[in-house]
Amino acid sequence: RSISDRGMRYTVVLSDGDAKTLDHLNKIKVYPEVTIEKKECLNHVAKRLGTALKNTVKYWSSRGVTLGGRQPGALKETTIEKLCSYYRKAICDNTPNVPEIKKAIDATLSHYMSSDSKPQHEKCPQGPTSWCFYNKGLAEGKRPSHDNMKVTLSELVVSKIMPCYQRLTDTSLLKRCTKKTQNANESVHSVIWNKCPKEVFISKFKLELAVVKAVADFNMGCAKTQEVSHV
Repeated sequence: RSISDRGMRYTVVLSDGDAKTLDHLNKIKVYPEVTIEKKECLNHVAKRLGTALKNTVKYWSSRGVTLGGRQPGALKETTIEKLCSYYRKAICDNTPNVPEIKKAIDATLSHYMSSDSKPQHEKCPQGPTSWCFYNKGLAEGKRPSHDNMKVTLSELVVSKIMPCYQRLTDTSLLKRCTKKTQNANESVHSVIWNKCPKEVFISKFKLELAVVKAVADFNMGCAKTQEVSHV
């Protein structure tokens, strides 16, 4: 109906994970002359890395190999969060240049695997404005030390998580990444669940009331909603 009612076609689907709807629409050729493309939500792609890293820690733990813990270079929860943030930033800053995205992602791993005896900052940005403290220090004529690095990764950890990075730096995946996200939908969902928690059973009437109130607050703001409700 998009053509008959609006005179337009939906040529791109922004989704996360498996998009069965997209496959179905292309299969039935809803637009005979157009193949609908899939774009990946950047936030969800970054979350996939976090899930993959956590699963990797569990997998190797069941086989007697400890990747987590408090020892230096371990894959702690806070380290995983930072790696996901760096992964997301690398995509966001370099989209749609896939080779540069891959280079930036690889740089994060080699950067945090570096030490004074074995610096590995060749892939990090050069010059005094670089986010890499080592290359920035060299550009300023200093002798930077790795002693104060808050995030470090051992070579063992990097070797075990490399398959995750190889899978999530696949060229076809990175080409589908976009700076657009589904946060608008997720935000309204959070407003609804704040007024109507999932864990508590309520009647259908209360559920409908919570949805209507949440949508009004989301679209107009709480103050405007109060004005309208008192009219």
